Amino acid sequence: MTASEALADERVRELAHTILTRREYVRFRPLDPELVGRFTRWLADAIRWLADLYEVSPLLWYALFFSLLLVSAGLLAHVVWTVRVALRAPAPAPPRAEREERPRFDREAERLAAAGRLLEAAHAMHLACIERLLRSGALELRRHEANRTLRRRLAAAGLAPAQRGEFLRLLDALEARWFRDPTPRAPDAELFEGWRALHRRLGEAEARA
Repeated sequence: MTASEALADERVRELAHTILTRREYVRFRPLDPELVGRFTRWLADAIRWLADLYEVSPLLWYALFFSLLLVSAGLLAHVVWTVRVALRAPAPAPPRAEREERPRFDREAERLAAAGRLLEAAHAMHLACIERLLRSGALELRRHEANRTLRRRLAAAGLAPAQRGEFLRLLDALEARWFRDPTPRAPDAELFEGWRALHRRLGEAEARA
């Protein structure tokens, strides 16, 4: 090895040492053997002390043992309780911006009505009424469940009898018009206004609850 190569190797070692002593590389350093040895000796001394304590004063040893056992049991109980509370906690409400992004059937109904599409507007307002009942907890219904299930659930829903009767009447009329019954029970405009009025009353009842 030439002198220039030796100097180059020395320079590389110095540079590597400088880099590895930087703060961002501290966590990658191996543990200090002296610290590891001191900890090992301390742990061995503690174990020997406990063994000697059992021989010298069994009563104190048992008191210490059961104290540590109680502390451990308390910590474990606290962890279990914390996990159970976290699991029972309701999901956080979505941010306001996210709530605003959700489709609003009542707004869609008003847009359709303004465009003269009153039957579609009545159907959208019908969905808005269902949405309001679901949100208030007065009704349970899944997306795929048919209107006959809706009727059955409405019978057990926490609704005033007048509101329940009006909902069922409007639902019958909407089905008759939606499936092009030749003898519709209500004109489209009247049907839409009926759903709109019911939606407003449901909102008032929800606000009072």
